[in-house]
Amino acid sequence: MSVRLRVKEVAEGQGLCLSHIQREAKLAVTTARRYWYNSRTGLAKDAGTLSEVNLETLGMIAATLKVRVGDLLEG
Repeated sequence: MSVRLRVKEVAEGQGLCLSHIQREAKLAVTTARRYWYNSRTGLAKDAGTLSEVNLETLGMIAATLKVRVGDLLEG
C-alpha cells in the first residue's frame, strides 16, 4: 500500500511555508524538507520517494498545523 504525505498541501492551504513548519515543529531542515516534498532526499525532484515516516515527527508537524495526523496522509 502506498501512502503519500500531504504536508505541503495542508501547510500552503493555511498560508504557511516550509521554514515555518521546520521552526515551529523544531525539526532539522533535512527532516522538514523530506516530509514537505514526500521525498527520501528532501529534494522536490525526488517527490514521492519517501518510504518511511516517523509517527512522532508526523505528529509534531500535525500539531504545528493544528490538524490530525490522518489529515496529512493520502492513499
